[in-house]
Amino acid sequence: MPRAQQMFEAASILSAFLSEAGIPHAFYGGITCVALGSQQDAEEIYCVVEGGFKGVRNALQNCEIMTCSTSSWSGRLYATYHDPIPPIEIEILKAGETGPKRINGSNVMMLNRLPFLSISEFIRAKMNSWLAHGSEGDAADIIFVLSQYAQAVDINRIPEPEMERFVKLYPGEARQAWATVRSRYGL
Repeated sequence: MPRAQQMFEAASILSAFLSEAGIPHAFYGGITCVALGSQQDAEEIYCVVEGGFKGVRNALQNCEIMTCSTSSWSGRLYATYHDPIPPIEIEILKAGETGPKRINGSNVMMLNRLPFLSISEFIRAKMNSWLAHGSEGDAADIIFVLSQYAQAVDINRIPEPEMERFVKLYPGEARQAWATVRSRYGL
């Protein structure tokens, strides 16, 4: 089974358990680009949840193929899908720290029958990650989504000074796509 398909399977299992527990959630990461049609490989998958980590641990306590573990040195929570080799780790992130404070229909889109952060929230979250780490992978994801889905971007959700800095460092596709977004808003 292709790795991307395994990642979607892991996300589907996690989503089913979180939904059953009533935990609002949405996925994002490089896997979003794959779901949107990118041909790039992606191993990065995050799940933004409302309500903190305890609910996620409780939701997965009876799941045999997916477990939760906390990194002792960082305090991060991971859901690990053990069926494929190597296993797939999904980092669990708290809503508000990453992504919007509330996960709802205004900031989520359905892709492959799974909830993902909307285009604007994806760019916003990736932009924050890029600013913190300077990852070329984050930059590539931002450029892909911005250039392919500029018409779906809500400029009010994108930090403009940070985006201006980004397009200066990545001229070409990023600059052109950002100009398209700005022109839609008469800027």
